[in-house]
Amino acid sequence: MKSQQVPLGTIPEGFVYRDQSKRYPWWVKTVDCITTETDDSRLSKPKMHFLMHRFLVEGEKAQAAIEQSKEVVAGKVRDKVPGYSVRDLALHYAANTYQTGTIGSLGDPAFNPFPGLQEIQNTWKLHPPQSLGLPAWEASPQEAAETVEKAAVQLGSPMIGITTINPDWLSAGVEISPDVDEVTVDGRTRILPERLKYVISVIGVCPPDLTLRGQTELGAAGDRAGYEAFGMATTRLLRFIKGLGYTAIDGISFGPQIPHAIASGLGELGRMNRMINPIFGGNVRLGTIFTDLPLAIDKPIDFGLQRFCVGCKKCATSCPPQALSLEDHPVWEPFNQWQASGKKAYFEDNQSCGDFQLGKDLYCSTCLSVCPWSKQDKTALHELAHIMGAKLPFLSSLLTKMDDLFGYGRISEKQKLEEWWDLENPVRGVDSNQGR
Repeated sequence: MKSQQVPLGTIPEGFVYRDQSKRYPWWVKTVDCITTETDDSRLSKPKMHFLMHRFLVEGEKAQAAIEQSKEVVAGKVRDKVPGYSVRDLALHYAANTYQTGTIGSLGDPAFNPFPGLQEIQNTWKLHPPQSLGLPAWEASPQEAAETVEKAAVQLGSPMIGITTINPDWLSAGVEISPDVDEVTVDGRTRILPERLKYVISVIGVCPPDLTLRGQTELGAAGDRAGYEAFGMATTRLLRFIKGLGYTAIDGISFGPQIPHAIASGLGELGRMNRMINPIFGGNVRLGTIFTDLPLAIDKPIDFGLQRFCVGCKKCATSCPPQALSLEDHPVWEPFNQWQASGKKAYFEDNQSCGDFQLGKDLYCSTCLSVCPWSKQDKTALHELAHIMGAKLPFLSSLLTKMDDLFGYGRISEKQKLEEWWDLENPVRGVDSNQGR
């Protein structure tokens, strides 16, 4: 029978074509049929993937092959073959975090038609250098810090900060001790090993075109996207550091994220009692890693925010439950029992904030998205506004009025809300090179 192509131009009734004109440059054309010749008379059903078949049918033989491959890799690391350092190996496993059964149907027995696949994935999980008979990666603290940041950017975070752990910033019931080698629970007290003295703060950025549509499901999607972004980047970076041969634990449950992030130079505390980053503004969410990998640390930063917030007040006037302070200056006294003392801040009514969000079953984040520092735009005018905000913060009231005049703030009109679906946004809605 003569080879023929599937007539893709003939589609079942009720289906329509999408407009593909904006997907590719002009020299890519659409056609009615795929360009690979096909012949139904020669068609056979696809077989199981070769590697899956080998593991399921030839388990012992396949496992032996895996052990042999580990030794090949370890040998190349020992022989200093380019592209086979412990650092390279660590990045490989960190980049493979979500392909190894940690999430998704293949890792869920309820959806997995081949239970043996879990064993396959377990074989490809993290291999610290010690498990390959290799020493931990060594470098100067400066090189180690640059390496971790380079890996973090590759693994999903546009920016990290590094500082040392401050016991006073950990939650009540968390202590640090030189007498334990791993996290230990003693009654209601959790004890951290003293050697985990380095703190890496990880940024996840919320898509600003979504968060500006706050107090809607679109805005809530933007807020959650930021949390997911730092969560995934943090998990990958944990694997990377473990892959270098060091201990790393997720610090998110051991205390608030903001103090260490500010100490590590990722931003300043703003009027909404949250961290504002000079590049991404308030559209950031934070993760924390405690590690014993020796790292060069970062200093805090000053881009004029303390003076800027005095005259701006845009977050406070935009807050739906009016939970933010409109006072001209920060104070020492916390608003309620849920807030820590010892810092001079614009303390918010966090209970009103929480009740508002619970009552609407949404994540609000209006204050963080309307902050003038949160605009993601590279125009010269906005760049000049950021420079003026940093160098001439006493002009914040004027800059805020200009922000309002040009229509920057929460999007609430029905047409503009729905326009998001027609925007051409970068992947995951964030230009991570903004301001660079």
